[in-house]
Amino acid sequence: MAAKESTKSTKSSEDGAAPQAGFYGLADHPNHGIISSILKRKNRKFKMADDVRKMCKQVEAYKTSADRLHQALMTMLVEFPEYARDLVFVVKTDPNYRYAALYLRTFESILNKGRDRTTYESLEPVMKTLQSLDLEHERRVRKQLDNLKPLMKFIGEDYWEYARLRKGEILDSRRQNREGFAVYWEAMESYDDALTQQHKERTDLAEQATANAQTWRNDCRQKLMDFIKTCIFDRQGKHAECVLKFRDEAVFYHRSMSELIPFTEKPEKGESKSAERGKTPK
Repeated sequence: MAAKESTKSTKSSEDGAAPQAGFYGLADHPNHGIISSILKRKNRKFKMADDVRKMCKQVEAYKTSADRLHQALMTMLVEFPEYARDLVFVVKTDPNYRYAALYLRTFESILNKGRDRTTYESLEPVMKTLQSLDLEHERRVRKQLDNLKPLMKFIGEDYWEYARLRKGEILDSRRQNREGFAVYWEAMESYDDALTQQHKERTDLAEQATANAQTWRNDCRQKLMDFIKTCIFDRQGKHAECVLKFRDEAVFYHRSMSELIPFTEKPEKGESKSAERGKTPK
C-alpha cells in the first residue's frame, strides 16, 4: 500500500528556491521533507510520503559528498583554483611549464645579444623538456576527466534529472518540462486542487477527478523512486570504480612526468644508490 501523503495546505514565508540546472550544488532548499509549490499558490506546502522523503534525503547527501570529492580531485589535477573550478566545462591546465619555457626562450635571446662575446650553452633542451611536460600534463588531465565520466554524469546529469522529476522547475534548455512526463510536485499539486474542489462540490465528477489525480500522483511517485534506484543508487558502484581508476592513473601520471626529465649525471656501473648516498664530502 502506498504511503499516505498529506495534502493539507499551510502558510509559510520560507519557500524553497526553484531548482537551477547546473553542475555542483543542490537543486533547492535543504528542507526535503516539505516541497513548496510556486506554480499557483506560493503559501501551500505538500508533505512527501515517508519513503520518498527518505530516498530524497539520501540523494541530496550523496550529491553533496560527490561534489566535494569531485572538487578535490579537480584540485589534484590543476592547482589554480579558477582552472580547477571550470575544468568540467573547459580543459585549461596550469601554465607553469609553458611560462617557464617562454621565459627561458626570452632569456636566451637577451643573453645572446649581450655585449660580451661569451658563448653560453643552449637552453633549447630545457625548453623542449618543459614543453613536453606541459603536453603530457594536459594529456593526462584529459584522460583523468575521461576516467571520471560516470561520477561527472551523476553530478551534472542524473542528479538534475532526478530534481526535475521531483520538482519540475529546472530552468535549462536541455531539460525543459516535457508534456506527459511525470513530475511528482505537479502531481501532488493537482491532487490537492482536485481534493479541494471535491470538498466544495461533492459531486461524482469531482470525485472521479480526485481519483484520477491520485492515480497520477502515485504514478509520478513511483517513477521518481524507480529513477532514484536504477539511475542513482544502482550506479554508485560505477562511481566508486571510476574514482579508484583515477587513483591508479595518478600513479602512472607522476611516473610518466618523471621519465620526461633527462638526468645528465648517472651513477657508475656497479655503484649502488645506497653507497652513493653514503659518501661523505671531502
